[in-house]
Amino acid sequence: MTFDDVVQVLDETAVVAIVTTKADGSPVATPIWSMVVDGAPYVRSVNGPGAWWYRHVTAGRPVAFALGDGAIAERDRGAALNLPREQVQTEYVPVDDEVQREIDAELRRKYASSPEPVRSMLRDDARSCTLRIVDAD
Repeated sequence: MTFDDVVQVLDETAVVAIVTTKADGSPVATPIWSMVVDGAPYVRSVNGPGAWWYRHVTAGRPVAFALGDGAIAERDRGAALNLPREQVQTEYVPVDDEVQREIDAELRRKYASSPEPVRSMLRDDARSCTLRIVDAD
């Protein structure tokens, strides 16, 4: 598995499973949306900074992506943990970064069939929780 595999999954899959770590060290899979802009993958917390997966990531805990259809985590979080996964790192993307507009456009394109959730992802509190996914190496 390589970081390129992560980029491909985040680009081609509607729902991805981000795997974060609880305080006790146990992994947990959460279904989220992802966008790829100019070859760089991004995620955004629709629930703003209060989302527990986002709090885990920003607290510096390990983060990975399951390499498969993350929609499985919507039905069975444990099953998503059985998928192969790749460790990654994240970088905060400031709200005023120019790439935010491109991320917004990719959200509208990729998730055009879900206009209400897309509107939620375009709110300022969600935009302020945008992360670029980078290789763990």
